[in-house]
Amino acid sequence: MFAGANVDKRIVRQRFDRHAKEYDRYAEVQRVMADELVERMCQTIRPPLSEGTPQGNPPNTESLIYDIDLDKMTASIDEVSCAVRILDIGCGTGMLSERLARAFPGAELTLVDLSSRMLERASTKLTHAGVSPANIHLITADAEAWLESACGREETERPIYNIIASSAAFQWFNFPADTTHRLLQLLAPGGLLAFATFLPGTVRELHDAFRQAEALLGFPTQPHGQSYPNKEDWMTWLLEHGGNSPIRWETSSYRYTFPDARTALAQVRRVGAGNAVHVHDDTGAVGDGQRKSASSRKLIHAMLQAYQATFQQDDGRVPLTYEVAYCLTQRGLHTK
Repeated sequence: MFAGANVDKRIVRQRFDRHAKEYDRYAEVQRVMADELVERMCQTIRPPLSEGTPQGNPPNTESLIYDIDLDKMTASIDEVSCAVRILDIGCGTGMLSERLARAFPGAELTLVDLSSRMLERASTKLTHAGVSPANIHLITADAEAWLESACGREETERPIYNIIASSAAFQWFNFPADTTHRLLQLLAPGGLLAFATFLPGTVRELHDAFRQAEALLGFPTQPHGQSYPNKEDWMTWLLEHGGNSPIRWETSSYRYTFPDARTALAQVRRVGAGNAVHVHDDTGAVGDGQRKSASSRKLIHAMLQAYQATFQQDDGRVPLTYEVAYCLTQRGLHTK
């Protein structure tokens, strides 16, 4: 069973603060993930009778595990206000939030992110998209710590949401089992948890090249990026706390190519996704905030050579692969 990402959240926050300005320029797979997740949500949720189908796409009822009625969803949380309450976990620059705002006009959006600079850009993006400032709630916090605090309140004082969504953020969870439970606790009965996250095999070319370089140099094997929970892990956590609620699970593989290995590595770093895993041997440390020794520079050089030699295509370019899961589940009336 996957224990957790084992990342240093302080380093994660620093990286995202540093790269907030350029994030949207380089976040190609993250943009696709946000698009694909919202498309699946709109296939699943029926809009209020007074409105058109979100984004103009009729639900494909043949492909649905369940069909959620938005009118009933909002009625379950507040008999006075019918606004959809949406929580975006790890919102980043607002890629997902902006799409959710278009899909569910008038929704109240609560955005949680570790990086204050990411949140600033998300807020600006939503305002430019026409979302009322009164409907934007920003929380600068580690999502796991915030969820623990929120669920520690009396049940009547907890924030409750109709939709909890996240894209390209759950991979940062150090305590995914407990955090999944808390996410479900903050869903209204009948509410929807929808997330897109990375799976094992993501940036496998990079990991393979590092292993080759370590073997060549006689360095001890160290993590050079995160490991990820698999489908069985997520199913265990969701079913343990979600009761018998059906789960829609789909996967996609995305392959991007770059002029060379150094450019591929830079692409990963420019979206703040460099190595933040706790390590104890600086010969294996490549992330910012870890000592740049002569050994680590030698390792990077050997890794880039191994990457190029192993994965270079006939056209001279090198690939980088992302494995992604899209998961949607509804909170039942008797969720633990």
